[in-house]
Amino acid sequence: MAEYRALYRKHRPQRFSEVVGQGHVTETLSHEVVGGSIAHAYLFAGPRGTGKTTTARILAKALNCSDRGSDGEPCNDCPSCLSITEGNSMDVIELDAASHNKVEDVREIRANVGTVASVGGARRVYILDEAHMLSRAAANALLKTLEEPPDHAHFVLATTEPYKLPDTIRSRTQRFDFHPIGSEVMIDHLRAVASSEAYEASPEGLALIARHAGGSARDALGLMEQVAALGAGSVAPKGVTRALGLADDEAYSMLVKAIAAQDAAATLTLVSSLAGAGTDLRRFVTDSVEFFRGLFLAHYAPNLDEIVDEPADVLDTWRSHARLLDPGDVLRCIDRLGEALVELRDGREERLVVELALLQMARPETAPDTASLAARLDRLEERMRLLHEGAVPVSEAKADDEPAPAPAVEVSPDPEPEPVSSPVIEPEPEVAASDHVVETEAAAPVATISLEAVDEAWPALVARVREQAGPRRHALFREVRPVDVEGGDLVLEVPAHLSFHLAQLSEDDRLTAIVTSVASELLGAAVEVVFRAGEEQAVQAPVEQPQLRAPDEDQLVPSGEGGIDPTSLVVDTFGGEVVSDD
Repeated sequence: MAEYRALYRKHRPQRFSEVVGQGHVTETLSHEVVGGSIAHAYLFAGPRGTGKTTTARILAKALNCSDRGSDGEPCNDCPSCLSITEGNSMDVIELDAASHNKVEDVREIRANVGTVASVGGARRVYILDEAHMLSRAAANALLKTLEEPPDHAHFVLATTEPYKLPDTIRSRTQRFDFHPIGSEVMIDHLRAVASSEAYEASPEGLALIARHAGGSARDALGLMEQVAALGAGSVAPKGVTRALGLADDEAYSMLVKAIAAQDAAATLTLVSSLAGAGTDLRRFVTDSVEFFRGLFLAHYAPNLDEIVDEPADVLDTWRSHARLLDPGDVLRCIDRLGEALVELRDGREERLVVELALLQMARPETAPDTASLAARLDRLEERMRLLHEGAVPVSEAKADDEPAPAPAVEVSPDPEPEPVSSPVIEPEPEVAASDHVVETEAAAPVATISLEAVDEAWPALVARVREQAGPRRHALFREVRPVDVEGGDLVLEVPAHLSFHLAQLSEDDRLTAIVTSVASELLGAAVEVVFRAGEEQAVQAPVEQPQLRAPDEDQLVPSGEGGIDPTSLVVDTFGGEVVSDD
């Protein structure tokens, strides 16, 4: 039976061109090999699993290959290449700085550097992994050897935390930064490995693995191998979620809808279903932070695909869910989830922490912080507006906003309930007034209006829109400004950088109807409201302020001149008294 090897070892790159997602590093190294301009020391810095040690081994192969290609690639067939691949070459010495971080270990390296290579003309390569673990004394002992090694010796220092290395070490090396591997590149790599292993891999499953690998090829291959073992050779999203204890996409959709509807019961049901399915609740909170970050970016970044490395379907999901929540609610949820992570690290009961966090996200009145209180006020204002318009039944409003007094009203034996319900029914005349506004708009004569008239009525228009549309719509509307009147069209301009606001305003038919009704009433003419984007504003150069110059000596008034007695001035100003020294 052949010896089993993990996927990341079995499919470890053996040529510069096979290294995934690090072309800026491998192309430079291959050119240096061809040109013979190899540095005496390199520093490979980057996240785990991005190919630092693998690239160092390929560099050692290229330096010692007897049949190297014209592009600097090793042949992988000569004795030197084969011995390096098998890990028994005398000319490639790999050390773990975590266990070789003392001065004595560095002295041993310095002693070995002076010895000749195993074969004439060969290069000896020292690969020091996790180099940031070197003690300060060991790093100082390595300085001289690192700066002036023998011609046949080269050092490669690999680290995930380069900032922990002393400046004296970094200044003596040629640094290459390894980047996290992008999603598309990672998916292509996983697809190629899955094909060679005869896995049945779905595109959705590979995308989910790439998303949770954090840019690490080693982690991605390990996860795919685990999912394939769980699914008997099948790599599907369901297998990924089971292997990692992840929540599926429907869970985040349910969470957003529950927050938008302020449905506390739905959030608790969601936690129960996640716990029953074996979902890692701590991982769910972490992924929820990332999900709400996506909603936050969807609100404020029109070029979302340029600033995040996510598949197109994920971006579409973020945008669709962002329309259900206000930006303030999204930020409040991110803050509350962050607090939940801190509480989980402190060892509090996991399910209780998650239940409380989701409950307070859906019902901000249960949280004592300022942001939650502000959200509650906005909710009450919106509810009152809907009551005035007759859009919400009285029983629903009382059940949602005032749960405590409701039972007392129902069980009261008083046969005359009219005094209790009359304050709630009282807003009905305003509904008729609202209908009258619509009739006024329909009956208003078509007339030409001027931009000056619009500017004069604008403060009253904004106040009326705030009253009728509620705080959420007003937050979008307050960014617009009247810029033109084209016949019966009132043109409202949205700043160019607020493309999300423009999209929301253009799609909100209710807000458009409110603005149209109020504008028609205030201007005395039937108007149609048109939203459009403004032009990019050029950055103006700062106005140079005149410099103040101290007066010249001949402009100063000598002491005692000018008719001002300093002693009299002090006495008059402070009400003092001159006291003689006698």
